Amino acid sequence: MGGPGVEARMTILRQAAEQQILKPLRDHGWEPSIASEIAGGEYLIIKAQKADKVHTIAFLYTSATANQIYKFLDGQVEHIFINGALYRVESYAHGISKPVSPIDQFFATLIAWNKEIAPAVAAPTVKPKPHAIRRITSEAPLDAIWARLEQFRSVHLARKLVERRHVGEVRPIAMAVKAEGIAFTIRNAADYFRTGNTESLSRRILNLYYGVLALASAEMLASPSGASDLDEIESFTKSGHGLNTVPSSAGGFAGFHVHVLNSGFYARWASFLGSDITTYPKQRAKTDGDLQNLPPDTQTTISRLLSAIPELGDLYLEVFDGEPSWIVLLYDAEASGGFARSSNGARPDSSYVTLLDQSGRISQERIQAANWPITEIALGQSEYSGKAFRARVDHAGHEFWHGALPLHDSAFLPDHTLIMPVLSGAGEYRSLALVVLYALSIIVRYMPSIWRRIEGGDWDQYLAVIKTTIGIFERVLPEEFLETIIGERVHARQPGSRT
Repeated sequence: MGGPGVEARMTILRQAAEQQILKPLRDHGWEPSIASEIAGGEYLIIKAQKADKVHTIAFLYTSATANQIYKFLDGQVEHIFINGALYRVESYAHGISKPVSPIDQFFATLIAWNKEIAPAVAAPTVKPKPHAIRRITSEAPLDAIWARLEQFRSVHLARKLVERRHVGEVRPIAMAVKAEGIAFTIRNAADYFRTGNTESLSRRILNLYYGVLALASAEMLASPSGASDLDEIESFTKSGHGLNTVPSSAGGFAGFHVHVLNSGFYARWASFLGSDITTYPKQRAKTDGDLQNLPPDTQTTISRLLSAIPELGDLYLEVFDGEPSWIVLLYDAEASGGFARSSNGARPDSSYVTLLDQSGRISQERIQAANWPITEIALGQSEYSGKAFRARVDHAGHEFWHGALPLHDSAFLPDHTLIMPVLSGAGEYRSLALVVLYALSIIVRYMPSIWRRIEGGDWDQYLAVIKTTIGIFERVLPEEFLETIIGERVHARQPGSRT
């Protein structure tokens, strides 16, 4: 026995091992155990097993431990951790091959072990967000957002925007021509959007659809990688809008189909946004049988499109029996080893999150199939209604987990959400909205037998969903387009609001 001092230090070591090694291991599904306690050397040997993997580490009370103990452990364990900061470790631990680290770096090792069992499934593909943030505070945030958009009705101010966004651009462009195109498209968008919600629902749908087309055109004109002038934009629509609808053979609204085409406005915008349009069909489907022959992910239904609007929340779940296509994300600080950096200044390139499915309808397989850098998905206990999954987010190249995921936020949502793919090219919320509006505009204009049954007939259960969707788009889309047009992130809020 080493006396009361040694026993006191071993007690401290056991407590630290429990909090910083054993508990995190158990939380991550490992079966840890203290294989041996050596009071004379004031260290523990800890083993951890999960599936067919077994790892062994040593945990020392201090780095100021005799060199012969380090050399003994060098042949017994794969990593040596110290309870505290390192002190003259190059002297005490000279001649050994195994790494020696402070205990606050254990979590990075745990992540590496987890990745042996569940390797990364996808690399982060999210475009980096602009560093600049435009903060807007107003009693009426939407009016303030439109004030920023409508400034570009002026060709003079539109040219200043083009000059700012094209700094360093080597491709020759006609600044005045681009600026004029932006000004004209913003004027059109404002005219469509700003008619007010006193219009009939049919008119609001049509106005919103054409308003989004105008804002998408302004986005492409403002971008250094986008269209060179308004003539180029207008040439896109000579081949149509790039979308096609096929009514359900059963005649229902929920099964009303939409599919993409490889020509027209939508295809060109989807390509600009980074989608591969080479698999998009050339021919328009006319029947349900034609839809079966389309390439995967190039067709969907209107109910599936609406399932990808998180702001609908419980309203969608009341009206439709299908599963929603959004899931809420919350950072799991405990499973991620806390918020602080380790002593070497590094943050782990993986973090853990809780995925909340408030509907209880989403399968684990669907989350895995979304091609996000998310793995280790496991159903856990939830204090919330529905299901809760814990998952690992791999975010190499991003300091924080949220930089690696295509998160959606809006004034209507209290938390980050992820929207699951429902149609090729509709990965951006605003492109999804365009497809929804296209489908609704076709029904409104050309299919009164469907529309009148929704407005006041036996399909009126869909009316509240459509009205709410239009109200959401009228608030959310101008802010999203303001960001992409000016190339800055936008935070719009009311005075006194923290969000």
